[in-house]
Amino acid sequence: MIKKSIFFLILGIIAIAGFLFSGQEGSFYTPFATDKQALLSKEYSRPQGPYVIIEGTEIPVEIATTSMAVQKGLSGRASLDSDKGMLFIFAKLDWHRFWMPDMYFPIDIIWIDKNKKVVGISKNVSPEFDPANPRFYQISKPTQFVLEVNAGFSDAYGINPGDPVSFHNLK
Repeated sequence: MIKKSIFFLILGIIAIAGFLFSGQEGSFYTPFATDKQALLSKEYSRPQGPYVIIEGTEIPVEIATTSMAVQKGLSGRASLDSDKGMLFIFAKLDWHRFWMPDMYFPIDIIWIDKNKKVVGISKNVSPEFDPANPRFYQISKPTQFVLEVNAGFSDAYGINPGDPVSFHNLK
């Protein structure tokens, strides 16, 4: 009876040890360990709020749809998080133009048409503003969406005209 108990105890220990040491490439595994690939996967790190994807880059965005929000934009802010942007959504395709009053940092302006394609990028737009002689930014193609991000963002993430854009969690 004792021999059977010891036999099953040893068998149980071997089974548990086999389970614990059965991870990939001989790594130690416990049922409580987090899968490294799952942690690194974008599937588990998607933004909770609205975001845009361009060239595989997920960009959490604040949304500006009302005329007041569009007019204010990023004005008055000291900065914008390096991985975030502000998305302007217009009711119709048009030649929208932007200016920089009360801006404190340079931005890239990514122009997007109704087909959700990047149609232009105004890079490193200066925050300098002269009310007596304001400078307006626009492109020669009509747009329906405009994404403002920190200056250098479009180069850093390889965003170019022609890139498809997808919108997620927009309300």
